[in-house]
Amino acid sequence: MDPAVLELEIGSGPEPGSYVARVLRSVGGGEPSETFRLDLDELVDRRPLLEASVLSSAVSARRVMSDAEAVLQDVGRRLFDAAFTGSVGTAYRTSIAVASERGLSVQVSLRLTAPGLAALPWEALYDADTERYLCRKEPLVRNVPAAHTPVLQITPPLRVLGMISSPRGLPLLDVEQERDRLEQALGPHIDAGRVELSWLDDLTWDGLHAKLLEGSWHVLHFIGHGAYDTSTDEGVLAFVGRDGRADHVTASALADLLDEAEPTPRLVVLNSCQSGAGGPTDLFSGTAAALARSGIRAVAAMQFSISDTAALAFSRGFYTALARNRGIDEAVRSGRIGILGAGRGTLEWVTPVLYLRGDAHLFDLGPVPAPREPAAHPPEPPHAGDGRPDAAQEQDHPEVAAAAPVAAAAPVDVVAPAHAEASPDGDAASRSSRRRAWIIAGAAGALAIGAGIAVAAWLGPTLFGDGTGGSDDQGSTAELAVPLNLDWVDVGLYCTLGDEFVIEVSGRGWLDETADSQIGPEGLTSGERPEDRVIAGANTGAVIGKLDTTPEIFPVGTGTTYPCPAQGGLLLGVNDTDLADNSGEFGAFVTLNQ
Repeated sequence: MDPAVLELEIGSGPEPGSYVARVLRSVGGGEPSETFRLDLDELVDRRPLLEASVLSSAVSARRVMSDAEAVLQDVGRRLFDAAFTGSVGTAYRTSIAVASERGLSVQVSLRLTAPGLAALPWEALYDADTERYLCRKEPLVRNVPAAHTPVLQITPPLRVLGMISSPRGLPLLDVEQERDRLEQALGPHIDAGRVELSWLDDLTWDGLHAKLLEGSWHVLHFIGHGAYDTSTDEGVLAFVGRDGRADHVTASALADLLDEAEPTPRLVVLNSCQSGAGGPTDLFSGTAAALARSGIRAVAAMQFSISDTAALAFSRGFYTALARNRGIDEAVRSGRIGILGAGRGTLEWVTPVLYLRGDAHLFDLGPVPAPREPAAHPPEPPHAGDGRPDAAQEQDHPEVAAAAPVAAAAPVDVVAPAHAEASPDGDAASRSSRRRAWIIAGAAGALAIGAGIAVAAWLGPTLFGDGTGGSDDQGSTAELAVPLNLDWVDVGLYCTLGDEFVIEVSGRGWLDETADSQIGPEGLTSGERPEDRVIAGANTGAVIGKLDTTPEIFPVGTGTTYPCPAQGGLLLGVNDTDLADNSGEFGAFVTLNQ
């Protein structure tokens, strides 16, 4: 269901240093306006400190508000108190109340018309009365006025063109790592047939031109360097020139190039690189605004440098929502929630920015076409004694190989790391393998730990209800791993008020490197280490859960039935604030009863 809209125009006021906030549209009715003062230069000067605080939060643990969040919250509160003062604030609260009664969220749409306002981090807006950041509860977009454009009907897959540009003379990117990160984020959706990812090999202007003319592209995902050219007052992106050096392409020129495609890609995603953290080459907001002004329907960008973990979490949540036919505004919010779950204390959810022309529903992604019927004659079984490797036999008979993981639908017991026998390097490598398998998700995985130790198999979340777990209801079950050394894991199931989750958990893990620290899903049943708990009502290390839309955390242990108090996606984690030394993973099987 599409959200209601509160559209707010913020422009220059009658005096220097003054601004006017005017409600153009609201679900609560009325078009009030208020004049306010804002020290724009002082807030812009604080931007480097704010960016450093946000980025440093990716590696900081906290139990109370950190200094980094105090900086962010102060800026967000000042912006909210200024722009949502008086009758404008009343219109906002009325819209939230009316939409809540109708079961809707409210898209906060900011139309910024005064010079300099776009440089401010409006995504940090903080309502001190309700103690919440707006963009984490409601979709928040930067609006670019445009005529209505019909929703594009798409027969899956959604076609994404990836481009990683690392020209000579600029900080080098780890191209393989960047490619792996996006492929990990999109893996489940590619496997489900809802998304197709292709990579641009020729990173020149001519190379992109030729690729755009090859076929239909819905999304351009650019990873590389960008800047804002003050002489032309326009954003630029660094393509690779014919000599291998940077070819700075203006946003307006790129928009004209993208218009060569049929249809024009409706969405451009700009991911800043890691090697220029803190520098001007990573600030894409100017480029994003220019692209949107030039005609691209939606541009998602990063206003600050962003860590690898947060970039992956954003892409995963963002593309999951898009593949489920959510609006682009909801998809960006889903990406923020993904970042929020990537590490306790992280503030990087404030980094993404969305510029939007017109309606937020860019695509209507239809059902995945049914596969062809198999051949009528039964396949011959693989020849066990033909001397070929198992992989070669499975390649000849994929139907046999595919049947094995489907049969293993029971909750899974995870094999212990061999703390006494395995070497530290082997144990670390096995944990790394588990993390990679969990991120990719959606397929059966097998993990060998130590020489001669048994293999544990598990299936990733069934993000599109493809039948995993034996249910006929689309998206009604999920089977997944819950690693003890990671924060919240997205189960891939979404409930509404009145639904319930039935959760079963098995397996074991370790709270440090000693064998004595072994625990099951109920955690430390002796009651030890209460100071490390996220919630007091569950043992340290026990499995816990929450919805991505509410603050309530509930105990899970070996299993529970959880009635959904609101709509939201289910997250699972462990009741431990110190995850660094944890290892192992639990296996969870979740059923959604609607």
